[in-house]
Amino acid sequence: MTRLLLFMFLALSPSLSAAPFWIWPVEEAKGIITFSHSFGVSKNFQSARLHAAADFASIRIFLNDRWLIESAAFGKLIDLDVSGKLKPGKNTIRIESTGANGPSAIAVELKFTGSKGKPVIIPSDLNWKCSAGKLKRTGDLALEKWWAAPGIRITETDDYNQWEEAKTAKAGADPTDFFTLPGFEVKLLKNSAKGEGSWISCAFDPKGRLSIGREDAGIWRFTLSENKKSISKMEMINRTLKENRGLLYAHGALYVNANVSKGIYRLRDTNGDGQFDEEKLLRATPGGVGHGRNGLALGPDGLIYAIMGDSVELPKDGGDYTSPRRRNQKVFRPNEGHVLRFDKEGRLPEVFCAGLRNPYGIHFNADGEAFTFDADAEFDMGAPWYRPTQVKHLTRGADFGWRAVTGSWPPYFPDHPDNAQPVLDIGKSSPTGVKFGTRSHFPADYKKAFFILDWTYGRILAVHLAPNASGYRGRAEVFLRGRPLNVTDLDFGPDGAMYFITGGRKTQSALYRVRYTEPQTQPPVPSLQQGARALKSHLLRAERKRATTLVDPFPPGIFDQDPLIRYTARISLEHRKQFAFVARDRDSFITLASAQSATGQSALLLDKLQSSSLATFTEPQLLEMINLFSVQAKTLKDAAPLRRFFPSESAAINRQLALLLARLGDGRATGITMKLLREADTSRDKSYYLFALRNAEQGWTRELRREYFLQLAAARQFRGGRGLPGFINKIHKDAVSHLPETEMKALAKEIALKPKLPPLPDLSGRKFVKAWTMKDFEGELKLPTKFATGSKLFDQALCSRCHRVGTQGFSVGPDLTQVGSRFGARDILEAILDPSKTVAENYQTHILTLTDGKVLAGMIVPQLDYRARSILIAPNPLDAGKTIEVPKSKLKSHERSAASLMPPGLVNTLARKEVLALVAWLQNGGR
Repeated sequence: MTRLLLFMFLALSPSLSAAPFWIWPVEEAKGIITFSHSFGVSKNFQSARLHAAADFASIRIFLNDRWLIESAAFGKLIDLDVSGKLKPGKNTIRIESTGANGPSAIAVELKFTGSKGKPVIIPSDLNWKCSAGKLKRTGDLALEKWWAAPGIRITETDDYNQWEEAKTAKAGADPTDFFTLPGFEVKLLKNSAKGEGSWISCAFDPKGRLSIGREDAGIWRFTLSENKKSISKMEMINRTLKENRGLLYAHGALYVNANVSKGIYRLRDTNGDGQFDEEKLLRATPGGVGHGRNGLALGPDGLIYAIMGDSVELPKDGGDYTSPRRRNQKVFRPNEGHVLRFDKEGRLPEVFCAGLRNPYGIHFNADGEAFTFDADAEFDMGAPWYRPTQVKHLTRGADFGWRAVTGSWPPYFPDHPDNAQPVLDIGKSSPTGVKFGTRSHFPADYKKAFFILDWTYGRILAVHLAPNASGYRGRAEVFLRGRPLNVTDLDFGPDGAMYFITGGRKTQSALYRVRYTEPQTQPPVPSLQQGARALKSHLLRAERKRATTLVDPFPPGIFDQDPLIRYTARISLEHRKQFAFVARDRDSFITLASAQSATGQSALLLDKLQSSSLATFTEPQLLEMINLFSVQAKTLKDAAPLRRFFPSESAAINRQLALLLARLGDGRATGITMKLLREADTSRDKSYYLFALRNAEQGWTRELRREYFLQLAAARQFRGGRGLPGFINKIHKDAVSHLPETEMKALAKEIALKPKLPPLPDLSGRKFVKAWTMKDFEGELKLPTKFATGSKLFDQALCSRCHRVGTQGFSVGPDLTQVGSRFGARDILEAILDPSKTVAENYQTHILTLTDGKVLAGMIVPQLDYRARSILIAPNPLDAGKTIEVPKSKLKSHERSAASLMPPGLVNTLARKEVLALVAWLQNGGR
C-alpha cells in the first residue's frame, strides 16, 4: 500500500516548474460542465494554496467533495489557503463550470509542500477528466504575466517608518542597494540641495524637460543632459502655487492641481519666451488639504481628469454620473474622494466617479481605461470593516463605497456587493503616483504594466493586468525597492526610461532613472485564449460605454452577463424616477432590485425578494440578495427566507447573515454565530462575529455568554491599527450594556478578564518518563471517562503558556476551547507529540538576521500597531513575556522555519494515562 501511494504521489504530482493550462471541452456543451482530477499527497505535507481563474465562465470548486469557493462569470482570481482541506493519500479536486458568452476556459493550480519540503504543483491540463468529453488546451498560463507574477507581501518585520530616515539624509539612497528585477538598471540623477524643497509630483513637457512640483511652493524644470545621466539646467517656472500634487501638460499648457492653493490652475506661455507668464485659476476646490487635490491625467476624450481625496468637497455645479441614491443614504458626506473631469478651459465639470478615500495618481492604459491606487484607513486595520489599499478601475458613474466616517460608532462598512468592485487588493502600503508603462522602452509585459508607488515601504510595484470581460483582473510584483525610498511620483521620458522622485513630509528628495539594459526580445505570440479574450473584451468595453447613456429609457446592459456592464446600466437606470421591472434571469433580477431600492420604488420590493427562489442562487448572487434584504428588512419575519442559509459553507455568507440576523433579533442565530466564532481561523473573522453579537439579546445561555466574554478578552491581543483596541473596548461596552443584571453578576469574572501570562508551574516533582511518539499509541485510542486532572496537566505540560481553554491559559497559539469539536482525539494527540508535522504559517519559527551579524530565532510577539518601530521576538515561546526588542532598521533578513514554535517533548514527563487524560480534557473543552 505504501509503495502504491508513493507511485501515485510521484505520478500525479509534477514539479513546481509545471504551469496550468487553460482548458475547455473540445465540443461546446451547455449547462454545467464538470472537471475533475485526483492526485496523491504525502503524509507530512505542509501548507497548500489554490489558485484558479475562469475566462467567460462561472466556477465552483470542491476538494474531496467539500465545497471550497465559487466565483461568478468574470469574477476575480481565486487565491485560497487549503492547508486544512487536503489529506494524506488520494485527493480529488472537482470543478463545476458554466460557460458565458465568450471564449470560455478554466485554469487551476494547487501548490503545496510535500515530503522533505519539496514543492509540488497540481496544474490543470489534458490529464483532467471532463463530463463533456475530450479537453482542449487554449493557452499556457506560464506565458501570462498576470498569472505568473510572484505576488507581494508585507510582514511583521517590514518597517513602516523607513521613510523617516530620509528626514535626516543628505542625499537619496544609493541605487546599488536597491532590489530591482533582472535587466533593469537604476541611476541616481540628482539630489535635492538645501533650499530646493521636497518633491511630490513630476511630468515631462513636450520638449522632454522634466517639471517637478514642490511640497511647499513652486515648480522646478529640469533639462536633462544629452546622455540623460545628469541635469544640465535647473530653473523655477512657478513660485506661487502651493503643494503641487498634480502636473499635466496638455492643450499647450501646464495644468496644476495645487493642494494648499485649493484649486486647479492653468499655466501658459503666451509670448513664446519659454516662461509661464499666465496663471489662471480654472476651478476652486473647497475642503481640507490632508487627503486633498492629487493627480491629473489627460483622457482619450481630450478631457482633463483630476483625482481628489476625501478632504475635498464634491462640486456643487456641473454633472454627476454617480447614482442619485448616494445623497439619500444614511452615511453621506460632502467631502469624498472622487474624479472630476472638465474641458481644457475648466468648463463642463462632471463627477466621473466617487466613493474613493485618498487616491494620489490617475492614468489611462492603452485601451483608454482609467486606473488608480487608493489608500486604506490604517486606523481601522484588523477590524471587520477595514478595507486594504486597492487598485481600482475607474469607470463612469462608479461608486466605490468609501465615506469619510472613520472612527464613527457603530462603524460604517464600505464594502457592499452593489458597489463598484476593485481590481486588486494590495495590502499594507501608502499609495502615491501611478503610471502605465505604455511610453516605456521596457519589455512587453512591463510596457503594459501599471506601475504604482508605495511611499511607506519604499516600493514600486508592477501590476500586471488582463482583460476580464469589459473589466480587468491582475496580480502585482515588486519592481523596485529601496530604503529609504519615499517614492512620490513617476513619469516616462522621451527616451523610454522611467524617472521617479522621492520626497514628501519635508524629507530629502532625489531623482532616479530606470532603464532596461538587456536586448529586447519579441514577446510570445498570444495564445488562442489571450487573443479571443482581448477581442471579446474590446467589444464589451464599447458596450459598457454605451450603457452609460442617460437617454436610453431602459439600458439593454441590464441583461448582460458582464457584471460591470450590468452595474453601469444600473447606475444609468437609477437616474430615472420610474422604470419597468422586467427581469429575465437571476442577475437581471438582482440588478433591477438594486436599482428599485435606490430610486425609492421599494414598496413592493420586499415581496419580490421574499418570493424569489433563493435556493437556486449562486454564492455571489446570494450575497447581493442579503445586501438587498439588509436594506429592506425591518423585522425578522421580513428576512425569513434567508434563515435557511445560516449557517452556510460560505464564510462570506455567514458573516453577512450573522450581522443581519443578530440585528433582527434571531435567537437561533446566536448559537450558530457563537459556533462560527469559536471555529474562526483569523482574528478578523473572530472580531466580525464578536461585533455582530454585541447587541444580541435573544438565544443566549449563560455558558454561551461566558464563552463570548472569554473570546472578547482574547481579542484584546489581536494585532491591527491604532483604532483596534478602542473598537474592542466599544464592542465590550455594548455587549455589557445588553446583559441582564443577574448575568452581569454571574459573569463578573469573565467580563473583567484581561489576558495575562500564567506563572510557571512547579515542576520539581516531575521526572522524565518517555519521549512519547505516535507508535506508543497505536491501535484503538481509549480515552479515560474521568479526566479531572486535565486542567492541572494543561499547566504542567506548559500548554497554558501558549494556549487558552476557557478562562485558563494565555492566547499565544490557537485557542483550544473548542478543539474537540473540530478534531478527533488522535489528531489532537498527534499535534501534541509532533507539533511540526503540520504547521500553519503564522505559527512557524521566525529567524532574524541583524545587520551586526547576530541571528535570533523564536516567536514574533504581535503588537497592536503594525507601525511599531521595533520587533519583539521571544526566543522561548513558552515564556512569551521575555522578549528581545529588535529595531526594524537593524534587520538584515527575515526567514521562516518549517519548524513549529511549539517545542516537542512537552508531555515527556507525563505518564501514558496522563497524556490520554490531557487529550480527553482538551476534547471535552476543559469541562
